[in-house]
Amino acid sequence: MKPKIVWLICVGLLTIGLFGILYSNAEFRNDRIMYFGFCVPIIYWIFDRFFKRISENLHKRDFILFLRYSDEINSGFGAENPKVKNSDKLFSFGLLIIIVGTLFIGIQTI
Repeated sequence: MKPKIVWLICVGLLTIGLFGILYSNAEFRNDRIMYFGFCVPIIYWIFDRFFKRISENLHKRDFILFLRYSDEINSGFGAENPKVKNSDKLFSFGLLIIIVGTLFIGIQTI
């Protein structure tokens, strides 16, 4: 998708999430956690763009999202992936930590 469309979707989800958090009843904790989940995509997108910019400065390309069984990498036993750099693995793991960490922070605080 074009970045402008993704930004619009993320801002729309953030708006829904913030209104839901602000105007939902405090006794319905599960609803508030769900609305916080609507706020997570914009956090992910911001960090994704940040890691993309770093990768473009380092490697002159977007980073490769390192996922097992994806078409981008060879996940066979002892497979070599010469085009995948350590920074690609670090950025992929970082995005995973950001998603899971953000959700846990939301569950703990709301």
